[in-house]
Amino acid sequence: MIELSNITHQFPGSKWKLNIPDFLIQPSQILGIIGPNGSGKSTLLRISAGILKPSKGTVRLSRTDMTQIKRKQIAKNIGFLPQETGSEYDFTVEELVRMGRYSHTGTFGALDALDLEIVNECLLATEMTDMSQRRLSQLSGGEKKRAFLASVLAQRPHILLLDEPTGFLDVHRQVQFFHLLLNLVQKGMGVVVVTHDVNFASLYCQKLVFLFDGKVISKGKPESVITGEVIHKIYGDDVLLGKHPETGHPFLLPRLLTQKQK
Repeated sequence: MIELSNITHQFPGSKWKLNIPDFLIQPSQILGIIGPNGSGKSTLLRISAGILKPSKGTVRLSRTDMTQIKRKQIAKNIGFLPQETGSEYDFTVEELVRMGRYSHTGTFGALDALDLEIVNECLLATEMTDMSQRRLSQLSGGEKKRAFLASVLAQRPHILLLDEPTGFLDVHRQVQFFHLLLNLVQKGMGVVVVTHDVNFASLYCQKLVFLFDGKVISKGKPESVITGEVIHKIYGDDVLLGKHPETGHPFLLPRLLTQKQK
């Protein structure tokens, strides 16, 4: 698991500050981080991954200070998919996914039969097998997202940190993606998803953390986080709070403004 304690972070020249007293990422669950733009979602995720060092506070991986762990060892435990994915080299999809295994290889980075089997499994899980020989420049935004996800999955991490992973995906692919995450969670993986889509977070995440202006304003199960009071505070009167017709989970709908309201 990943534990954050007394975290603060402030970018140089900025008055904005992230202030997180405690944050825990556990196995066997999907934790959603939601909130409006500029609330600190991506910053919190990058700190959790050990990519961004906080101004103050401690990040622990399995009770060990992450600053004391080698990057290759972190990569064996934590998979991180940033919001913006790209590469300066025009790799094929298969080459990209193979790179996800390098933290598990020896000195010369050669892949053995098990590594290749895992690569093929990750291509299949993300429905990229038929595109394995395409180059990144030949992919759509959604296809590229799935290719980088396959590469992260190939690390076989215990914790998966995803920043807006369903960007560029249509609704059908978004549903498939979250079903893939549910399967990973059932096998013991801990997953954290940063998303603007409150509805998908409500439906698929076991727990939510709602950030606003660098602070946690609510956390817990979706029904205790996505409340009328919180939604009104963050979004005003622009959205309506309802329930999913099948599950009863809280659901947001846009309010249709009348000509007078406009």
